[in-house]
Amino acid sequence: MNKNILNLKKYETDNYRYKYKLNANESPFNIDQELLEKIALGFKCINFNRYPDPDALMLRKELSNYIKTDYENIMVGNGSDELISIIINSFLSENDLILTHGPTFSMYQILTKVKGSKFLEIPFKNLDIDIDKIIEAANKNKAKMIILCSHNNPTGAVISKSDILKVLTNTNAYVLVDEAYIEFGGDSVVDEIYNYDNLIVLRTLSKAFGLAGIRLGYLVSSKDIVDILLRVKAPYNVNRISQYVAIELIKNREEINNKINIIINEREKLFKELKDIDGLYVYPSKGNFLLIKTNKSKYVFEKLLENKILVRNFNSSLLKDCLRITVGSSKENKILINVLRDVMK
Repeated sequence: MNKNILNLKKYETDNYRYKYKLNANESPFNIDQELLEKIALGFKCINFNRYPDPDALMLRKELSNYIKTDYENIMVGNGSDELISIIINSFLSENDLILTHGPTFSMYQILTKVKGSKFLEIPFKNLDIDIDKIIEAANKNKAKMIILCSHNNPTGAVISKSDILKVLTNTNAYVLVDEAYIEFGGDSVVDEIYNYDNLIVLRTLSKAFGLAGIRLGYLVSSKDIVDILLRVKAPYNVNRISQYVAIELIKNREEINNKINIIINEREKLFKELKDIDGLYVYPSKGNFLLIKTNKSKYVFEKLLENKILVRNFNSSLLKDCLRITVGSSKENKILINVLRDVMK
């Protein structure tokens, strides 16, 4: 058995009864019925007895149109988690170090530990990210890779493009920028892959595209890096259904953009209403979620559950007293606010 996994705990999802699911940063919108019916008709043309295209060429070309880059700079994976694992296995040995800011997405550390590499999380108590400290720590500890999550999950903090370029310029590390929530606001660094050969940008279709159920992510980097990563991935890692559904959604970007705008508007309304509730502190966010802090977080979490509302509770020291709330539909957000106002009286 791999000794590196002996002390790891199984990734657990929240096992609660609920009606309103606001804990996983999913889209509140399913695919529109008309498009869903079109996709269903297309299943008749899929040869399920045949393996999928191992290169996912049609999907990569559709993504290249979407992000305005060459398809050879793109690689797709069975969710972002698979891509993170491939990146770590491709570029790190057991003695190499990955450095990131904290608190952030837990899978970075888990997948690094599976590999047996070293992991250093630079904590920031006020949940702001100090790029100068990241650069200083990376150079001092000779980090092989730096992971920057922007917008950061679970805090919603945005790392500016200028700060990311500062890291790329002032360190010798590979820099992995996780842009899972980029469609909800902020500047992407995808266009910088031609200027920095140490840059890898990670994206997903789970959030803005509302395709969490098909598990599809992609990365964008230099052709040399993509070529290395393609050697490591499994030959048929993205199934036919995921490739087909993703292509259809990307082609119908107008529908997606409309839903993104609705979520952004709901986020801003939710932010203002949460700020008006005494006893809650709301962190600014450009994602599809908001992080709140209250000294009654356990009580609030339980009261929300009593009202069939599930949010994300945290038990780490940096996120003490914090709850993360996914931006839901207008109806869900109104129900949430009404319950919180009553609970916080």
